[in-house]
Amino acid sequence: MTERLITAPAGLAVALVAARRAARTNGTALDAELTEKIQGITDDVEHDTGRALIRQTWALTLDRFDGAIKLAHPPLISVEHVKFYDAAGALQTLDPQDYQVDSVSEPAFIVPAPGKSWPATAARINAVEVQYVCGYGLDDVRVPPGIKEYILGMIENHYYPNPSAEYLSRRLDRHKVY
Repeated sequence: MTERLITAPAGLAVALVAARRAARTNGTALDAELTEKIQGITDDVEHDTGRALIRQTWALTLDRFDGAIKLAHPPLISVEHVKFYDAAGALQTLDPQDYQVDSVSEPAFIVPAPGKSWPATAARINAVEVQYVCGYGLDDVRVPPGIKEYILGMIENHYYPNPSAEYLSRRLDRHKVY
């Protein structure tokens, strides 16, 4: 099983204007630095929580179909395609009517539709590819407040260190995917 990022997030998990307030700066002199800081902290948050914050596209490759296919990085927005190499070695796209997507569970899963089973695949590595889109949206609007508070707190703590800022990590606890 291999996952690779196909389309990286284009937006930021917190608004740049909010990051300026956290850094206690006026104007745009620190915007490039703040953008990098937001992206770096967002990477940490995504790693620590197992979530995707801003819309991104992933490809998951498997050697074969096997039970339920777990799609990491909730919340799931959509499944773009499920492709596989059939027993003859030809690349096929699985009809979406042949599988169900459980986007309520976190992480999401794909399972065969009722009365269906996974098709046979070629005996090769990376015989199955699932491409999917995940995240809270294109920008920070739907990112949970606790996650935004954590990111902004970490920015503030970078510019104005506060030993009691350890409480911030608890803001992520309820958002972790296990």
